[in-house]
Amino acid sequence: MSLRRKKFLGTFLLISFFLSFFILEYNFAQQVTQEEQEEATQAKEGQEKIIPSPQNIKESTGIYVFVAWMWIAIFVLIYILKLKIREVDRLLKLRFLSATKK
Repeated sequence: MSLRRKKFLGTFLLISFFLSFFILEYNFAQQVTQEEQEEATQAKEGQEKIIPSPQNIKESTGIYVFVAWMWIAIFVLIYILKLKIREVDRLLKLRFLSATKK
């Protein structure tokens, strides 16, 4: 293929790729009337707001305990990883893991 044909094919593919996003986002078949739009906004306004929060002291304490245990577990894992790295460094200094054995 010639260079001009490759550029044309690349440009065509790139344009069709980007246009596919715009075509998928625009819905040609459905046009919402003003009345339907007003009904939808009124229905949304009529709904009550739900605020996620613990209901009692037991639930709130449970959340804090869970978060504390997660952080403790993270720190313990980091400590274990540091110990493993120190051990591997020590073995490398002793040339225990070298390819040539004596």
